[in-house]
Amino acid sequence: MPTVIVYWSPGRTPEQKQRVTQRIFETLVEDGGARPEDVLVIFQNIEAGDSARPGQTTPQPTVKRREDRDGR
Repeated sequence: MPTVIVYWSPGRTPEQKQRVTQRIFETLVEDGGARPEDVLVIFQNIEAGDSARPGQTTPQPTVKRREDRDGR
């Protein structure tokens, strides 16, 4: 089963996600030989402060993450 994980910043609309998903499906089916029902796309939001690059700092989150709010 082809699985694609899309890491990006929050704020995309459901319509944007649907368009991206459709293009990923089409590419994997047409060019990769996958069956459409076997393709899985996962969207993972990366909040501010959850990533870093060498020599760069990232802004700290301005809103508490759910794990922090819920005590998990």
